[in-house]
Amino acid sequence: MINPGAPGFCYTFYPTKEGPKLLNGALTRPLIGIAGDCAESAYILRPVNCDTGEDPSANYALMCEIECGATVGSIGIGYEDFCYAPQQSGYAKIYIPQYENDKVLVFALGNGEDDESNDGW
Repeated sequence: MINPGAPGFCYTFYPTKEGPKLLNGALTRPLIGIAGDCAESAYILRPVNCDTGEDPSANYALMCEIECGATVGSIGIGYEDFCYAPQQSGYAKIYIPQYENDKVLVFALGNGEDDESNDGW
């Protein structure tokens, strides 16, 4: 089935509110959040270093797909702490609405120190 509204809006953001960092003499590129709209998912893309293609700085890979089971027309990004939930301050919070379910999902980025598969993202 073709989803007439997909993809929805795209948003660029950095993992922390400090924004881009200097790495190997260049500024880091932002993450990209995509609202899947009628695809009922949201997607986060991360930059990848690659020397192929016409514009190597435009190379991104899927970091995660968040399956929502409802329309995701847009998403929100913020850096303030969310309520009283345990979280690392200063990291991005991703707000994803589930329109038909009357819910908003909230995901928080962190430094990944507890993640055994940490690849820097």
